[in-house]
Amino acid sequence: MKGKKIIAAVIVILAALFVAYRFLGGEETAVVYESRPAVSAEVPQTGDIILYSELIGTIQPVSKADVIPKMAGEVLEVNFQAGDHVEAGQVLCRLDSDALTSLRLSMEAAQITLAESQRNLARIQALYDAGTVSQQELEQIQDGTESARIAYESAKNQYDLQMEYTTITAPISGTVESRNIDVHDFASAGAAICTIASDGQSQVEFGVTERTHENISVGDVVSAEKGGNTYEARITEIGSMLSASTGLYDVTAVFEGQTDMTTGSRVKLTVVQDQAIGAMIIPLSAVNYDNGIPYVYCAQDGAAVRTNVEVGIHDNERIEIVGGLNARSQVITTWSNELVDGAEILLAGDENSGSGNGEEASAAGETEPVSEAGHTDAAEEVTAEDTAEETAAAGEPAEEAGDSQ
Repeated sequence: MKGKKIIAAVIVILAALFVAYRFLGGEETAVVYESRPAVSAEVPQTGDIILYSELIGTIQPVSKADVIPKMAGEVLEVNFQAGDHVEAGQVLCRLDSDALTSLRLSMEAAQITLAESQRNLARIQALYDAGTVSQQELEQIQDGTESARIAYESAKNQYDLQMEYTTITAPISGTVESRNIDVHDFASAGAAICTIASDGQSQVEFGVTERTHENISVGDVVSAEKGGNTYEARITEIGSMLSASTGLYDVTAVFEGQTDMTTGSRVKLTVVQDQAIGAMIIPLSAVNYDNGIPYVYCAQDGAAVRTNVEVGIHDNERIEIVGGLNARSQVITTWSNELVDGAEILLAGDENSGSGNGEEASAAGETEPVSEAGHTDAAEEVTAEDTAEETAAAGEPAEEAGDSQ
């Protein structure tokens, strides 16, 4: 009898402890851990990607002239030095030539012949007027005189032309870059005696690869840097064939203003290598590759969907999308090792929605005396099986509910 009383007392005490545990906050709220990878996504943007190349160019005058004698002869005088500034038409040097002497003699002989023909014509004309010679004879003398006149004019023109060639003048205004003759030297026809760089604008000459060649046009601006200063030049000429010596396309750009850069000096150029204007762009890090095939993951209906794309150019942060996406595509921009095609994802901004958030459940437990199963009647007796059933219905594993009891 005494033993039965002790057992009954123990049962009552355990029952009291159980009720106190259940309804005085002794049960811990089960925490639900989110298994879906949290990712961020964004729609493609419209923008520009411009890639630049750094090249080396050579400064040249816009206009440059090699002064070349048109006849050979001894140099009698030289009136310039390298570095001098000369004006167009200014006498640079004078030559003496044996050919000039020969032409002068030929001209003088032709002049004598013409004078004799003219005197003979005057005599025959008088005889014709007197009726002593025929018209035919007069016409013959007239023809001979005309031929003598033509011969003289031809000889004189040749002499005058050669005489003009003995005086060499500057074809343009500018600075003498080089001087190749001295007094008493023998100047050869076709060999430059000096080079003159024109006044005013200068230009830069450089070579570009085929890729850059396809993306530049006449009128484009290039940037040149020299001695800490930056200048702008506008492309005026683009070669259509590869240079045999460099394997590049020759390009010329003229500076928009006067510069202090020396002819022949080298400058660093910045040229547009490639560009995509008004292109669809996404972060470069969003693109993955599988055997060389680019693809991205897009967020669709709570899942990651692998989407193959066509890409264009890219810089260090952005890449051009040529095909595969539209303006509404939600491109996943964060990486996770759990990100595979069809995997469920938790999109940034959706963390506070849905019933599976453990933080929300904890907050609810702090503000209301509500169990994980949703009970609000503290006087109701609850068995372990009921608790497990209701907990499972609320979206939590029955094992957790059983453990908490």
